[in-house]
Amino acid sequence: MLFLCAALSSAQAAGQKEPPQNSFDDRAASHLLLQLSEALQGHSQKQFLALFDLGKMKDGELFRQQIASFFSQTEAIRVHLNLVEIAGEGDKATLAVDAEMEVQPGNGGPPSRRNERLNFVVANSGGSWKFVDVQPRSFFSLP
Repeated sequence: MLFLCAALSSAQAAGQKEPPQNSFDDRAASHLLLQLSEALQGHSQKQFLALFDLGKMKDGELFRQQIASFFSQTEAIRVHLNLVEIAGEGDKATLAVDAEMEVQPGNGGPPSRRNERLNFVVANSGGSWKFVDVQPRSFFSLP
C-alpha cells in the first residue's frame, strides 16, 4: 500500500505543472505570507518593504516611513499569520489573514501583543506578486 501511495504521488507530481505566474492561489499566498513573517521576525525592513509595490500603493511613501519608524522602535518581533480567505480578481487578489504579533520595544518596555484581521491586496507586478495594500496599517506600529 505504501508503494502504491508513493507511485501515485510521483505520478501526480510528474503530471502537475507549475501554475502560471499570473494565477494567484493558496500556494502563492502562503509563500508571500511566509516571506512577510520571515522579514518581520528577522527584523529586516529591507526584505519587508521589498514585498510591497509602494508605487502602486496609496500613500506608499507614508507607509514606508511608518515601517521605518516601526522597525527602529522595535528590538524583536514574533508573528503568526493564518490565511483565512483568498478572493481573486484577474491580476489582483485580496487576502484575509488572522495575525498575531508580539513586539519587544527597543526602549526596554514591556512587550505589546496584538491580534487582528488584516486585509491585503496583492497584484502581479512585473511577473511576481506583491502587496499593494494592507488594512489596517496601524497593525505595524507601536501603541
